[in-house]
Amino acid sequence: FPDGPTSVNLTGEEFSVSREGIVSSQSVRRMTAEVILFVCTGNTCRSPMAEALFRQMLAARIGCQPDELPDHGYFVSSAGIAASYGSPAAPESATLVAEHGTSLDSHESQPLTERLLNHADFVYTMTRGHRSAIIARRPEVADRVRLLASDGGDIPDPIGCGMEEYERCRDAIEGHLNRILADFPLPDLS
Repeated sequence: FPDGPTSVNLTGEEFSVSREGIVSSQSVRRMTAEVILFVCTGNTCRSPMAEALFRQMLAARIGCQPDELPDHGYFVSSAGIAASYGSPAAPESATLVAEHGTSLDSHESQPLTERLLNHADFVYTMTRGHRSAIIARRPEVADRVRLLASDGGDIPDPIGCGMEEYERCRDAIEGHLNRILADFPLPDLS
């Protein structure tokens, strides 16, 4: 086992590990990962779909498996403004992301907390109301909190509206995620 300190060199915003010690290069990368957070109301429909789809899309763009994203410097998560802890994803959301080859089987809802906001580099909200609620409470994070929809519109909550509405919601989310991913800062893979 390595021992002693780990030496990290910083150049601007880039880092490299010049000596691996107790803390591995992989651990350093995970600790400095970009945190992408999707926010809706209850964290059972919209934000879990956005999280699962974005994780899959980002992994494909980088060329890794979704569960390897932290090793490439990315954590993707979701939360809800009025969520409780531990609720599963809505069955409709789980079915629709499964059609895209990803899963919400292990999803457990979580409320948006101060800790999540403090760690998030990018926060994407489903509605203007979600964004306003976050900024009203934490105005200093306004530059990190954006609407998912680039046109300034809301992603309507499909809960209780049937599978057709969930499909429209998923399609809208996916379209906006494609736009975000096109402009997303990716690591130099050379």
